Amino acid sequence: MIVPVLLAMVLTAAGWGASAANAAAVSTPPYGTLFAGGTFDEAGGTAAANIAGWRNVNWAALEGPDGEGADASVTALTVFRGKLIVGGSFVKAGGVTVSGIASWDGTKWEPLIGSSGGIGVTVQPLGFVDALTVYNGDLYVGGMFPRAGGTLTVNNVVRWDGSEWSALNGPDGTGTEHSGNNIAPVHDFGFYQGSLIVAGQFDHAGGIEANGVARWNGRTWSSLDLPGSTNLDVFGVAEYNGALVVGRYYSADNLSRYDVVRFNGTSWTPLGGSSGNLDGDVRDLVVYQGLLVAGGAFTTAGGVTVNHVAAWNGHKWSALPASGTAGTDGTVYALAVHQGQLIAGGSFDNAGGGPARNLARYNGSTWAALPGPSNNGVSGFVLELLST
Repeated sequence: MIVPVLLAMVLTAAGWGASAANAAAVSTPPYGTLFAGGTFDEAGGTAAANIAGWRNVNWAALEGPDGEGADASVTALTVFRGKLIVGGSFVKAGGVTVSGIASWDGTKWEPLIGSSGGIGVTVQPLGFVDALTVYNGDLYVGGMFPRAGGTLTVNNVVRWDGSEWSALNGPDGTGTEHSGNNIAPVHDFGFYQGSLIVAGQFDHAGGIEANGVARWNGRTWSSLDLPGSTNLDVFGVAEYNGALVVGRYYSADNLSRYDVVRFNGTSWTPLGGSSGNLDGDVRDLVVYQGLLVAGGAFTTAGGVTVNHVAAWNGHKWSALPASGTAGTDGTVYALAVHQGQLIAGGSFDNAGGGPARNLARYNGSTWAALPGPSNNGVSGFVLELLST
C-alpha cells in the first residue's frame, strides 16, 4: 500500500536525509524510502533485525537508544500520524517491550499503551499482527490476537485512536470468529465504497456471517457474501477499476482452489472465469501501471506460466512483460509500488532470470535486484513492504 511520505526526521535519523539542523525545516524528504519487514538479520550487507529501510542504494537499520529492529518477524507496516507503525510476532522492538505492535519516529521505538496500562496486543504464545491501515483517522490493527491493551477482548481486529484501544463490536459478537472460536486471523485490509474491508480466515465478524471478507463502516459490520466452500482464506484485497478484488483459497470436492474474484457491489465473479484459476495462493495484490498485479505461491494463472507474479489487464492473466525468465523462482509475499517501480518481496533467489535475493524491482520492462553497498536484497524472507 502507498501511504503519505514520512517526516524528514525519520530519514535523517537513519542517515539518509538532511542534517539534524535542517530536519525541522523540511516537511518531507526529496525522495522516499522503501521499508521491508520479515524474518532476516541483514539487508544489503547491513545488520538489521527483521526490518530495514532502503533509499536508492543505501540500507539502514531502524535504531533507537536501546537497540534496533524487532526480536521476531515483522509482517505489517503503515504510517500513522507521522510515525512508522510496525506489527508482527515480536515482543520487543528497539530493545523496548511493545508486544506485537510499535511506533518508530526516527529516533526511538515506543509501545502503544492505552488507559489500562496494558501494552500492545496479545502475541504470546502464538499470536501476531498481520495487517495495519488507517481509516477515518484511526489506526486499525488485524492479525491473530485475543486482546489489546492487556485486558480488552477484541478477537483479531482492533482500533487505536492514538491514545485508546476499542473493539469492533457487532450485534452478536466482537471481532472475527471461525467455527465458533476466535482462532480466526485477519490477514489484510482494503477499502471499498467508503468502508473498511477486513479479510482473512473467518466465517463471522461481529457475530454476522461473513465468509472471509467483511465490511466495517466505522460503526457496524456487514457481510459481502463471498462464495466459497470450506477452509476459505483471503490474504490479499485491493480495489481495481471500481471493483473490490480478493485473492481466495478454498476447498471444493476435496481439492484446493485458488483464484482472484471481483465484487461489483452486488455479485462476485472470478477474474478469467472458470479458466482463470491459479495453481497456488495469492499473498498480495497491488495496482501498477493500470494492471492488477498478484503475487504469491502460484506458478500459473489462467493457464499461463507467470512464476509467482501475475498481471490482470481487465481481460486476461499474463506474466509481466520482461526480457528473460518471467517472475521469480520462489514465493512472493509482498508487493509495493515505489518511485514508479513495482517491488516484490518474498523467498526467492532470482527475478527475471537474474540474481535477486528475496527482493526485486520491476520498471515496466525488466527485473533487477535492489542494490546495496555490499550485497543485494536481504538475508531471509521479506513478508511486508511499505513505500513512503
